[in-house]
Amino acid sequence: MKNRIIKYMPVMLTAALVLCACGSNVFGNGEGEVLMQLDAGKGLVTEENSGAEKAQGAEAGSSDKEQSAAAEKTADTVAENAGGEALAKDTQIYVYICGAVKNAGVYDVPQGSRLYEIVELAGGFTEDADETCLNLARQAQDGEQIVIRTKEEQAALLQQEQTAQGAVSGGLVNINTATATELSTISGIGGTRAQAIIDYREKNGSFKTIEDIKKVDGIKDGLFSKIKDKITV
Repeated sequence: MKNRIIKYMPVMLTAALVLCACGSNVFGNGEGEVLMQLDAGKGLVTEENSGAEKAQGAEAGSSDKEQSAAAEKTADTVAENAGGEALAKDTQIYVYICGAVKNAGVYDVPQGSRLYEIVELAGGFTEDADETCLNLARQAQDGEQIVIRTKEEQAALLQQEQTAQGAVSGGLVNINTATATELSTISGIGGTRAQAIIDYREKNGSFKTIEDIKKVDGIKDGLFSKIKDKITV
């Protein structure tokens, strides 16, 4: 009998250890010792490994949340931008196009429309239109008037500009070629005297010297002394 007990002693000790393990799921010898846990179907794993796996799982979950939040933010930004673009396209402005186009009038067009698009809405250019008189690539502004000149009108405008440039030489106003507006830029020469100068030269011909301007009604020695350094012939 004693021999049998000794023979089965290892088996009994093993069974006792298993029963104790089932009751507590852990066994060890105190604090500081790595505790062993029974993992059903997977054998024994350390609490340290289990903690690492939990940390990795938590990091993975946090990363997924961050990626999800970033994706939602990006989607919101894209939607907001798309909405802004749609709003800009839907915003209408009003422009008045006239002159050398087939159908002059007021048109409501999307904000950001180019001049060439508005010309197309107005039926296109007439045959005598000067298509280079404006920058057709620029954007139209709300409430503006777009004037398409004819070739004749554009040529006359250029001639006026050249005349104006010739009327002012070295900062001096040429009293033989200046317009009433240009003459009015001279201090002391208002609209009335400017027209009197033009009337005089149309009746009597060009001024020979700047002193001849004193022959014009309303221009005496006192005024001449003020303007003599600003005029030329």
